[in-house]
Amino acid sequence: MSESKQLQKHSLECLRLEADCRQMAWNVQSPSLRSHFLRMGQVWFTMAVSGSSARAGQCSSEAETQTP
Repeated sequence: MSESKQLQKHSLECLRLEADCRQMAWNVQSPSLRSHFLRMGQVWFTMAVSGSSARAGQCSSEAETQTP
């Protein structure tokens, strides 16, 4: 797969995860969890528009270590 196709696939996956986070934010009662999911959605959105593989790897590590 070409690098451009890989970046496009990565961006689409990040946007899907962003949408999932936003949906979860509306489905929880806890304000702290809602805030967490909205922040995580923003992280995924930033990754989607960054287009940088190096940055994406860094953000993935950050996203996996954040807790609500």
